[in-house]
Amino acid sequence: MFKRVILAVALAISASFATWDYFPIRPAGSGTGEIGLYYDWDHRWSQAGLSAGARFSLLSVFEIAVMGFGYQVWGEDDCDDCVNGGDGLRDVTIGGRFQINPMVSAFIDAHLPIGREVYDGYNTTPPGNNEFAIYFGAQFSMPIKEAPGLKFGTEAGLDWGFEHTNPYDGRKGYERGLEMHLSGELDYTVPKSQVTPYLGMQFKLQLTEDTWEDGNKERGDNDDFDDGQFNLWLGVQVDISSAIYVKAHLKFRTGDMDGEATGLYMAGGFNF
Repeated sequence: MFKRVILAVALAISASFATWDYFPIRPAGSGTGEIGLYYDWDHRWSQAGLSAGARFSLLSVFEIAVMGFGYQVWGEDDCDDCVNGGDGLRDVTIGGRFQINPMVSAFIDAHLPIGREVYDGYNTTPPGNNEFAIYFGAQFSMPIKEAPGLKFGTEAGLDWGFEHTNPYDGRKGYERGLEMHLSGELDYTVPKSQVTPYLGMQFKLQLTEDTWEDGNKERGDNDDFDDGQFNLWLGVQVDISSAIYVKAHLKFRTGDMDGEATGLYMAGGFNF
């Protein structure tokens, strides 16, 4: 049961650590803002909140972004004896992407632990995790000429968390094992419409074990090595105009890293 709690916590903090998308950056001087509501659940446990982000192309080949900023309303089990909690300011991710050529880009994101990391009690999931981390890698994308309106984007990256005090059990010098992420998304804009269904998936693999300080010794957990995770999402975006859009998707998670849960995300955005 305790492991389920930790997996739920991992779900809470990992959901916000991702690049903006898998496709080429927008023209210089343009950007996008988005604000959305998320709701994740698994049996009696659920969490919900508000998430916002923005990106801006400083140059035709360089984009900066702020992602995952917001407020979590709750993150807890629903039962008579359960503790209420999991509310507070969320951690935030800042990032940059460099367009190497029309199909290839490189990126680096930083997870900043500005959110509330206080553990309110059993089976609660705080919106912060007290960990600074970086995520870096490369993307490849292209339209499919044989199918107008169809395009795909892929991503490969490494997620590296730095030492911190684990807010859930107080372990000092806690460092998550290095993770490899492989992701992809397929988007299809229906001809003569403003509707774009999309399907995405992500595979994660932990390459090294978690470590922490125990007095003057460093300890590790071999059970974390080679843990895996598979996430799948299916959604649709509707462009109301060239500047305004709405979107929604369902996300399904299974594995030992983010835990097992289903999530719903609904958002509105604007291009400028």
